[in-house]
Amino acid sequence: MEKKSGRIKKFFSTAYKKMREFIHRPWFYDKRFLVTLSVLCSVLLWAVLATNVSPVETKTISGVNITINEEGIEENFGVKFVEVISPESLKDQQFDVRVQGRKYLLSQLTADDFTAVASANKSVSKPGSYDFTVSVSCNNPLLDVSILSGSEQMYVRFDRFVTKELTVSNVVGVGATVPHDSGLIMGTPYSNVAKVKIYGPETEVSRISSVIVKANVNKELHDGESFSGGEAFLNENGEEIAPSGNISVMRYGADDNVIDDVSVTIPIRTSKNFKVDLSFKNAPSNFDVSKLPISISPGTITLVGTPDAINNLSDTYTAGEIDLSKLTNNVNSFNFDLSLSTGVESSESVEKIKVKIDLSKYSVEKFAADSKHSEFNIVNYTGTRKVLYKTTSLDDIRIIGPAHIVSQLKASDIIVEADMTGKETVTGSCTVNAAISVKNRSNCWAIGTYEVEVVIG
Repeated sequence: MEKKSGRIKKFFSTAYKKMREFIHRPWFYDKRFLVTLSVLCSVLLWAVLATNVSPVETKTISGVNITINEEGIEENFGVKFVEVISPESLKDQQFDVRVQGRKYLLSQLTADDFTAVASANKSVSKPGSYDFTVSVSCNNPLLDVSILSGSEQMYVRFDRFVTKELTVSNVVGVGATVPHDSGLIMGTPYSNVAKVKIYGPETEVSRISSVIVKANVNKELHDGESFSGGEAFLNENGEEIAPSGNISVMRYGADDNVIDDVSVTIPIRTSKNFKVDLSFKNAPSNFDVSKLPISISPGTITLVGTPDAINNLSDTYTAGEIDLSKLTNNVNSFNFDLSLSTGVESSESVEKIKVKIDLSKYSVEKFAADSKHSEFNIVNYTGTRKVLYKTTSLDDIRIIGPAHIVSQLKASDIIVEADMTGKETVTGSCTVNAAISVKNRSNCWAIGTYEVEVVIG
């Protein structure tokens, strides 16, 4: 016992001496060392007090996300969670958790430190509404806190999720107008969206019967314009219904491309009346079209198009071309499809122009032309060389015209014209087309085609 007591005295005596040696060293009284030592002691004291003396308080942690326990429900029964029906405070699927613990621990807590799981009180096996219970737990085992919030009851809806495809049935520009007495016409609006696919709870999707695209325009238009738009859903009575946030929508264009931004284009058009006319091929230079017994149906058409497209058109509409050299002394009938430029259409939905040239009272006579009695001319030659006829006569020329005129024609009334178009660089003998006309007669012409040989050089 005495030995043990002696050892203790010796230990404290040695410790005391070492302590005196430590505190009497010069650096111990250095100001920087003393400040550092004071800070360390303060921190140590605060930690001890916070851990052992800090008061116990309560705190509410907001925004803890609620997870709906759907394990096995969709796989087994084909139904999925749709929404929280009640209570109102849990419809956004967030829960406020009340906890108790020491103040220094509560200050560190966030919503991420907790898990809230809602589990069904009975089996979920078909579409409908079910009671669920929300249970909360702390994720961090190092935080010594108590959860004061009791379990919460909530009412949850489940349904089957289906997809439905709808073609856009109408495009509307709400409040779009054109100036009064401007002659402008508002065309049919169209959209870049051709169809939509909707996906969501079957109960809600089944209420949607059709889809339209519309844009709020509410202005006077002077030219075609595009506007940002969106889809609107209608029920079977044609009444617009607002789908819930549970339904997702995919938009597609005419070529099945996905559309992100919906646009509505409203074309503005103007109309103008045009006289229907014809062009003629192989007509002699002195030919007078107005003397032909011709009927055109319709004789005028009303065309509708963009202001620029209509204003760029001539005052007459040329339905087509007729080759005079192929007409016969009968009733000659033609049908010409209406051919319009982009952005122009017929307001009466005219598709064809019908033409009749009644030559039943005309006659066809054969004539021979020669360089001594008829005129043989060179036309359309811009070269510098001399051009001479090698052909000096043409037989079997068929002339058509009113019977009382054709019967009196002579060889001296026939004009032969060698067409030298494109022969500027040719030298020597060549064959060219010949145009036949009747001198001083604007209502007679030649049927068939003719050629003559000329010499250039």
